[in-house]
Amino acid sequence: MTTLYRELKNKYKIARDDNMYENYITSVVSVMFEWDEKIYRPELLDKIVRDVGMSALIKTDTSDYTPVWFYPVDLGNGRYADGWFKDCVCFDFTGKEYKFKDWKDNKDILVFFNTPLRNPDLFVEKYSEALSDIDFSIKNNVHYSRQHPIPVARDRKTKNRIDQCIKDVANGDFNTILMEANIGDIIGEDDIKLVNITDVQKSQYLQYLSHLHDSYISRLFFLLGLGTTDNGKQAQISVDELNKNDDASIVMALAWYRARKDAINEAKRKGHDLSFDFSEIWKKRIESILSENIIANNNSEETKEESEVKENDSEPSSDE
Repeated sequence: MTTLYRELKNKYKIARDDNMYENYITSVVSVMFEWDEKIYRPELLDKIVRDVGMSALIKTDTSDYTPVWFYPVDLGNGRYADGWFKDCVCFDFTGKEYKFKDWKDNKDILVFFNTPLRNPDLFVEKYSEALSDIDFSIKNNVHYSRQHPIPVARDRKTKNRIDQCIKDVANGDFNTILMEANIGDIIGEDDIKLVNITDVQKSQYLQYLSHLHDSYISRLFFLLGLGTTDNGKQAQISVDELNKNDDASIVMALAWYRARKDAINEAKRKGHDLSFDFSEIWKKRIESILSENIIANNNSEETKEESEVKENDSEPSSDE
C-alpha cells in the first residue's frame, strides 16, 4: 500500500488523506454513545443522523429496529404545527422504500434527530480537510528542506560525468574520474556552478506545523466533549479558565445526547423498550466536570460564609 501511495499524484494523495481523517473522526464519534443491543448496527443509525441530521428505526426483514434514511414528504396528510410534513418516506441499505403516515405518533417508526434543532454535523469535512492540508504542508516542508544542490553542466558529456559522481557519493564510493581536459576548460571556470531550490534551514518551521496539527486535534476533541487543551497555552491558563473550558467542551456533547434521549423517550411512549446512554469515556468525563463544579460551588459558598463571619467579627458591638 505504501508503494501505491507514493505513486499517486498529489491531488489524489490529498483526497485520500481527507478520507483518512474523515474515517478517523467518524470512528471517534461512533463510540460516543452506547445503544440498546436490540438495535441493528446502531453505529449506522448514528452516522446517518450526523450526516443528514435525522434518521429512523423501523421493522424490516433484517431486524425489528433497522436504521434507515428518513425524509418527511407530502403524501396528502398535511403538516405538523412546526411545519414538518406528517408523512415520510424511508429507505434501507438495500434501497427498499417504506412509507409512513403521521410519523410522530406512528408506533411503526422511531425518528431520531442529531440536535434539538435537527441539524447535521458539518465539522467532519472541515477538520478532515484542515488536517489533511497541514499534513501536505509538512510533507512539502520536508521535501524542500532536503540538502539538494543541483550542478549545472554545459553539455551532455559533463552532465553524465557529474551524475556519475553523485551516484558514487550516494553509494559511498569516492572515486577519481579521469578527464581528457581540465574541468575548468570544460565548464569555463574552476568550480561547478550549483543551483539550490531547497533550504535546510526551512526545516525549523516543521515544529510550527506540528503544533498547528496538534492544535486542530485539540480543538476537535474539545468540540466532541473530551476537553483537551492546547499544550502550548497550558502555562498561560488559570485553573478557573480551565474549568470554564471544561464546561464549554461538553455543550455539543450534551446537545447530541439530548436529541437522542428525546427520541428514546418517544420510543418508550410508543411502547418500545430501548436503552441509551453515553459511553464510558464520555460518561466519566461529564461526571468529572459536574463533580468539580459542585466542589467549586461548595468552596465558593464556604469562602463567602467565612468572609461574612469575618465582617461580623470586625463590626463593633453595641455595648462598646
